[in-house]
Amino acid sequence: EYNAAQRLLHKLKKGVSEFELSSSNSEVVVASIAQDLQTLSKGVTEYRILGRQESNERKRKMMLDRASSMADDHELLKRRFEKLKLRKTQQETYTQERGELLHRNSGAAGTGQLDTAIEMDEDAFWNRSERALDGYIAQGVASLESLREQRGLLQNARQRILNADSTLGLSRSVITYINRRTTQDKVFLVAGMIVTCIGIYFIVHYFG
Repeated sequence: EYNAAQRLLHKLKKGVSEFELSSSNSEVVVASIAQDLQTLSKGVTEYRILGRQESNERKRKMMLDRASSMADDHELLKRRFEKLKLRKTQQETYTQERGELLHRNSGAAGTGQLDTAIEMDEDAFWNRSERALDGYIAQGVASLESLREQRGLLQNARQRILNADSTLGLSRSVITYINRRTTQDKVFLVAGMIVTCIGIYFIVHYFG
């Protein structure tokens, strides 16, 4: 499961990078990446379930850490892919609208001024897109760091619970031992009292 998920993760990273560099927004490529993302998500979930069922403590921790790391990578790839799709869709829409505008005004006067205005609009559009993408990436990184911090806190809390459980187990053993000794002491005390009473009786009977 882990090796298969790693291979799929490597394939996704390569596919998303190629999609980012490509000038087209092919529906086939988009569908393929979306399917791989869904498959990876399912694989990570199954691997996490296997990790939770593992009886060996060290191996279970290793598997759960791997599952969390792959889940983080999956989330980042998914966010990056969604932003790329949005950017390419906006680019196609802008190119189409720009072509229609040029076509409608191809015979009108002042074409040079119109082209200059369109170029300025295009620069402004790309600047806005870049700023938006930077903001999305920053949000994704912040979310990832937050998830990693929460995972560390949960691991520490779990360790403290295990330590407390061990301490409580030792305390229960001590309490059981004390109760057992208390019962034995009571038996000895009662037996001693009986023997003393019998001894006093014989002393009084024979020497009184």
